[in-house]
Amino acid sequence: MEPDKSIHKNFSDVRLYVIISSCLTKKPILETLQDVIKGGADAVQLREKTLSDSDFIKLAGEFRKITAQSKTIFIINDRAEIAKMVDADGLHIGQSDLDIKTARKIIGNKKIIGVSTHTIEQARKARDEGADYIGVGPIFSTATKKHEPPVGLEYLRQVRKEISIPFVAIGAINLKNIQEVIDAGGTRVAMCSSIIGSDTIMETTQAFKTRLFL
Repeated sequence: MEPDKSIHKNFSDVRLYVIISSCLTKKPILETLQDVIKGGADAVQLREKTLSDSDFIKLAGEFRKITAQSKTIFIINDRAEIAKMVDADGLHIGQSDLDIKTARKIIGNKKIIGVSTHTIEQARKARDEGADYIGVGPIFSTATKKHEPPVGLEYLRQVRKEISIPFVAIGAINLKNIQEVIDAGGTRVAMCSSIIGSDTIMETTQAFKTRLFL
């Protein structure tokens, strides 16, 4: 059975995608979530690499309640079974995580699956295997992904030319360099530290959202 592509209509509307990790937030994590939603985030991803399953389930359940109230797309990083359990809108996987086919069996055909990509070959593979969107990056050097060298803007330009599914630019994007990303074709951006590490999370979220609509 083919994935339900109607979900693309929802993700295609995403412009600002905020990744939330408790180790990077300056505020309590649920307060951070509420602030980024108030600031205009279209989608949020819960990314907790070290949290136990039981704690992650509890936190993900709270995220589901809050995002459902605001109709914000809610993505879980890596943990497919938990994404299914809490009825998240989708799952994001990396190159070393489970494959798309396995993820689809777990979460079902009506959920979003996103894949991190760092080369055009990986982007093509993700597209061909049924990803609903891909992450493109890291565009710039980032402390949160020290093991991944930056791919630069040229890869983003390649994706813009060749890949038809939605793509999200990610990796040390800030208010000083976001215009470079937009000019290279990055109409959707994923943010982490620049927003959730801010002292003014809601206002910073609003500032990024405004830049994406200039």
